[in-house]
Amino acid sequence: MLINTRIGMTPDEVKAKVESWNWNASIFEMYDEVKEMTSWDRQEVVSYAYNFFGQDAMIKELAVFFMVDLDA
Repeated sequence: MLINTRIGMTPDEVKAKVESWNWNASIFEMYDEVKEMTSWDRQEVVSYAYNFFGQDAMIKELAVFFMVDLDA
């Protein structure tokens, strides 16, 4: 029996998710996707998005709401 031991999204999956938003997704659309993620994935996706979108203030607010440590 094969057991999936993978925890969370891979770095490539995180990158693909964030870059798919491509400046077209609103913060509300991002929130809707992020709220369904595990805390581990949420940390990775929001941190990547914060840096990818030039430390955008709205993504920082999203990080605060979800208690994501942007310095981690």
